[in-house]
Amino acid sequence: MSRPAGSAAVDRPRTPAAPAPTAPVATGGRIPPREAGTAGAVVSAAPAGDAARLAADMRAAAGRLIRRVRHESGTTLTWSQSVLLSGLAERGHATASELAAENGLRAQTVWSSLGTLEGRGLVARRRDPADRRNVHVSLTLDGRRELEADRRVREDWIRGVLEREFTAAQREVLARAVPLLVRLADSGDRETPGGD
Repeated sequence: MSRPAGSAAVDRPRTPAAPAPTAPVATGGRIPPREAGTAGAVVSAAPAGDAARLAADMRAAAGRLIRRVRHESGTTLTWSQSVLLSGLAERGHATASELAAENGLRAQTVWSSLGTLEGRGLVARRRDPADRRNVHVSLTLDGRRELEADRRVREDWIRGVLEREFTAAQREVLARAVPLLVRLADSGDRETPGGD
C-alpha cells in the first residue's frame, strides 16, 4: 500500500540537533577546521570575566604553541640555548647568573648550555677586567647567524600556518592581541592595582 505524500516525514522519529560547540576541541596539535560564518570570531572556553579560567586556558595554549613551534622548526638549538642566545642578542653581553635570573633557569643549566654553545663557537667568554671573578658571555658572529636562522625557521612555519589556515579577519584578531600578550609578558615584576 502506498503512503500519502509527506507521511514519511511524519512517521520518522526526529533526531535532536547537536548542540553548537562552545569551545575548541583538542585535535592533537592540529588547528580545528574553520566553520562557515566564523571568520574573525574568537571562541573562548572561558567567560571574559573568569580570570582564573582564562589564565589556565592561556597558559595551556601558550605551552602548546611553544612546543609546536619548537618541534616544527627542526632547529639544532634546544629551548634553553635559544633563550640564552636571544638574551645575549638583546643585552650585548651578560654573566651566567644574570642570564639565569632573567630567564628563570637554574645556574647549572645556564653553565651547561653556555659550555655547549661555546664549544660550537656560538658564544665567547671573557673575564671582567674590573672584577676578575665575573665572566661575561657574548654572541659570536656565528652565534648571531645561528640565532637569526633559528628565528627565521620558526617564524616561517607560523607564517605558513597563518596564510593557509586563517582568514584575513582571524589574522587581524591575532594582530590586535599581540600588544596585549606583550603587556602580559612584561607585567610580572609590576605591582598589581590595589596590591600590597
